[in-house]
This record gives sequence, structure tokens and C-alpha cells, in this order.
Amino acid sequence: MPESISVTLLGSTGLTGSATLRSFLSSTSQAFSICTFTRSAPANTPTGHQATTHANRTFPDLFSAVTEQLASKGDVYVSCLGTTRGAAGGFENQKKIDLDLNRDLAKKARADGASVAILVSSGGANSNSYMGYPAMKGQLEDDLIGMNYEHTVILRPGLLMGPRTETRVPELMTQKVFWGLGKIGLPMDSLRIDAADVGDCIAHFATNPPADKVKIVGNNEMIAAAKLWRAAAGQAKAT
Repeated sequence: MPESISVTLLGSTGLTGSATLRSFLSSTSQAFSICTFTRSAPANTPTGHQATTHANRTFPDLFSAVTEQLASKGDVYVSCLGTTRGAAGGFENQKKIDLDLNRDLAKKARADGASVAILVSSGGANSNSYMGYPAMKGQLEDDLIGMNYEHTVILRPGLLMGPRTETRVPELMTQKVFWGLGKIGLPMDSLRIDAADVGDCIAHFATNPPADKVKIVGNNEMIAAAKLWRAAAGQAKAT
């Protein structure tokens, strides 16, 4: 493994972003130099590796971060950034964050020298879709691929399982249904994924970029990559 890997992480306060940050910080076998960009200072989290560092920069809103240096040559750029239609106040406002801001931040990180991009997208993302949400996610994927990173990893998770800081009643109810179906033995890995697995999967690909220039990763492969990461690190899955 490399001595230390420099990572820029966007969306580190959300469900998948906070899980990803924990995966980086808790690693005992690989050191990371992590920079996060948030609207409020995160909690101070201990690190598993003595050489791992974490610096956070706060902004009134992340649109201001587009003019800042986001990365350096050879860095890994990770985006878990996203919002909901309800939180944004409508779909057009959601697009300003999920598509426009995501695209502009990734473009700036590439211009700054980042060589690997890892994006948390969505299952069913397709820029040709007649439905707004999958079309928006697919357009972001297309834009990111067009930025010509040396390696681009796009994760397409199904239903994300795990505790959120905000309450999303429909999603919470669906989580409970999926959890119950899994408890009685029905195969659910292709439909749902724990946020902890997403975080460990991202840590795996940040440390081991794929041979392919562009790699699309679905639920089952994400879970397999997470298991590889935990096996290599000798760690158990976070709960």
C-alpha cells in the first residue's frame, strides 16, 4: 500500500459521506491525508493510523468552494454530495446541488490535479431517462466521465441503509421493510446496501484504483469491495 493517500471528500456529513470518512479515519493499515469541505465543523474523530490526518474547511455554502483549491496532483477526489427535493425546495433547486455544484466541484478538482474520481451516484442513473432524478444522476455521470480523470469510479447503490441526521419518513419506512425481508432470509444485496459498505468500498477503490479508466459499480460488487477492504485491514464492519 502507498505510504499515504491524499483524499478530498465532499458530502462528508451525509449518510454515505460520514460512513466514508469513518472508513478513512479508522483504517489501521493505510494512512490517509483527508480534506473535507463542509458548512459546519465536524466532530473530532480519532484516527486508526498514526500518520492519518484530517483537515476540514468550512464555507457558508459549498458554492463558494468552487473557487478554492480542492486538490493537488495525484489526489483522490470523492463526492458523496447530494440533497433531496424536499430539503432543496423543489427539483430545480436539487439539480443546482446534485448536478451543477457536483459537476463544478469535480471539474475544479480535476483542474487542480486530482487523478482519481469516485462518485456516489444512484441505481438506475441514466441521462436518457424520461424521469427527472435518474436523468439528473446520469447526466452527472456523463459529465464526470468527460473530465478525463485517469480513473473514474461510479457507484450505483440501491436503497441506502443506515441512520440519517435528518428524518426521511418514506425512506425510513422502506428501510424497515427491506431490513425485515433480509431478516427472514430473502436475498436483498442487489436492492439495498449499508452505508458502512459504501464507505469501505470507497476506501478500497481509493487505495486500489481499478485498471479500467471508467468503472461502474453496482450493489453486489460494492459489497464485495467492502469485504476486500476490511479483510486487508483486518477490521470488522462498522455498526
